[in-house]
Parts: sequence; C-alpha cells; structure tokens
Amino acid sequence: MKRILIAITGFVCALALMICGVSVLSGFSTASEEKGLSASGSGREVTTRDHGASSGWTFSEGTGEYRGFVLDNVLRSSTQGNIHFNLYVPDSYDGTKPYALFVTLPGYQGLHFQGVGINLRTEEFGFVAQDYNRNMIIAAPQLDDWGDTSAKQTIELTEYLLDVYNIDRNKVYGEGYSGGGETMSRVMGMRPELFSAYLQCASQFDGDIEVLAKARTPVRLVVGAHDEYYRAQPSRETYDRLHALYRDQGLTDIQIDRILVLDVRPDSYFSSQDISNQHGRGGHLFANDSDIMGWLFNR
Repeated sequence: MKRILIAITGFVCALALMICGVSVLSGFSTASEEKGLSASGSGREVTTRDHGASSGWTFSEGTGEYRGFVLDNVLRSSTQGNIHFNLYVPDSYDGTKPYALFVTLPGYQGLHFQGVGINLRTEEFGFVAQDYNRNMIIAAPQLDDWGDTSAKQTIELTEYLLDVYNIDRNKVYGEGYSGGGETMSRVMGMRPELFSAYLQCASQFDGDIEVLAKARTPVRLVVGAHDEYYRAQPSRETYDRLHALYRDQGLTDIQIDRILVLDVRPDSYFSSQDISNQHGRGGHLFANDSDIMGWLFNR
C-alpha cells in the first residue's frame, strides 16, 4: 500500500510540474518558477487586443525570464518567418491606457545564434530605459543578421506590437548599437514613420537617407571619435547628407537641430572613465549617459 501511495504521489507531482511548465534554461529562471504561470509569462494576465492571427501572425510565448524580460518569444510571420525577441511589459500595464514602446537592437554579440537572452546580458539599454519611462513596453529582438532581412523582421515585430498592445504612437522609440545600428538604420530607410525617434550608437547608417528625410524622424548619431570598428567618418557623412536634404526642404538650422544630432565623443570622454575601447565599451557608456538617453525618451 505504501508503494502505491508513493507511486501515486510521484505521478501527481510529475503531472503538476508538466502543467506549471517548470524547466531549466541555461542559467535563466523561468517565469513560472519566479512568479507563477500566466498568459503573459510574467505571473499576471497581460491585456492585448489579440495575437494578430488575422494579420498572418502566430505567437509562441517564451518560458524563461531575465530581469523582468520574458525570453525567446517567437513571432511567426507569413512573410518574414520566425522572429525571436525578448519582451518586458510593466506590471502596471492593463491595456486601459497607451504605453510607450522601445525597440532595442543589439550588436553582433547579441544575435540569436549567440544564445537566448545574451543581448540582455551584454547590453544595458533595455534596463536603463525603464528609468526614463515606467510606462513603457520594451522589445529586445534577437535576429540573425544586420541586413535587410533583420530590418524587415524588426518592422514586422514593431507592427505586431503596435497591433496587439495599446501603444502611444507618439512614443515609439528605436535604438541600435553596433550591428544593431546598421539594422535599425535600414528600418529608418524603409518605415521611419513607425518611430518617434531613433538613437544610433557606435555604428554606421546603411539605410535610405532620402526616405528618412521625407519622414523627418529625429535621429541622433553617437560614436567615439576613434571608434575602433566604424570610426566616426560614416556618421559625419550621414549627418552632412541629411543636413543638406533638410536644407533643400527649406528647414532652418534651428529646425534641423531639433531632428538631427551628430554626437562624436572625444577621446577624453572615454579616458576620463577609464575606458580605452571606444567601440566595445561605448555601448555601456552611451546607455548610462543621461544626455544621450534623455534625448531619446524626453521628447
């Protein structure tokens, strides 16, 4: 009889674990372990309009969690394939009022093949952003390259989030560091009107500048004077070309300064903070610089 009770108890426990979805994920805790299981993966119900099935989207929620982000959600698009992304939704979000949206694209080290959630472990933009706006949903995609494929997937993901969450369309922010900047710049050359402002960090602009100029989406180009990978010259050239296009549109210098900023940080900016690698450590410094991040969110 005792053996039967033990067997029954073991079966019930195993079944409970399966139902709750308890698992181990490469050093990350799971959402169900920390906060209990829910439709949002974060211990509570998150109100969305739907999951976009009518628009050719299907959605699979991730099970892991890292510092408030639900990891490795997958948006399956009929046109752009599988899009992997990590997502932070504030506990206060209930769908009754519009929230801001921030999309942050990582450098090469944060792409999906490097490991789930590695972008969040190596970059701080998604966490520092929360200090500027508590009512903001943050998406941290992990794509597969820094070209047009990932740019189109970023657009698809942004449209999905705008569709299923109650988002303030005047507070949709984009940021890209290193290779992520190349990708987001391509987004700016395809669908700049989706975003309220774009912050490019330690990168180069690969997108269609004329498309961006027509939309007049505000852009700030931040780079070290001696960035080891990109150098500062590509950002200077992008600034000059955009500035000329805006002048051709009849904008004054004051008007241009409101939507276009070239921010080349001198060597002293890095050395004064004991940083010698302007590109590799620029992401850390820029993310924690209130002048840079404040420009993006305090608009």
